[in-house]
Amino acid sequence: MTSLKKSLRIIFVSVIIITALLYTLITILQNADSTTIKIAKEVDVFVVQYCKNNNNLPTSGVLQSQFPNLNRDSGWFFYTDDKTYLKVQYPMRWWNKDAIGERRISEFTATVYAYIMDYKCKKAK
Repeated sequence: MTSLKKSLRIIFVSVIIITALLYTLITILQNADSTTIKIAKEVDVFVVQYCKNNNNLPTSGVLQSQFPNLNRDSGWFFYTDDKTYLKVQYPMRWWNKDAIGERRISEFTATVYAYIMDYKCKKAK
């Protein structure tokens, strides 16, 4: 009987330790992404305001001059034809409720690797 109690205690302690480690890891990953989310929100405000003021989307040149550090090397992708659509993809390490856009999930690890924001700007008539 004491052997059973000892085994259950070991299992219980192990489960608590593993749970605490996972929770800590997830918290660290979400906090690490908070700066990226802040920048994504700045990009979103810029694009929406640009569209409102100019009745069209910013071109890749405008985006590059406004956000020179956001490039493929840093994990940011701007997909655009410079006229009708703009998609902004930014890197993430984990799911985060504060992130904006639609999340992209890796088919291999089933974890979030990026979020993507899709823009279209209607021309004024």
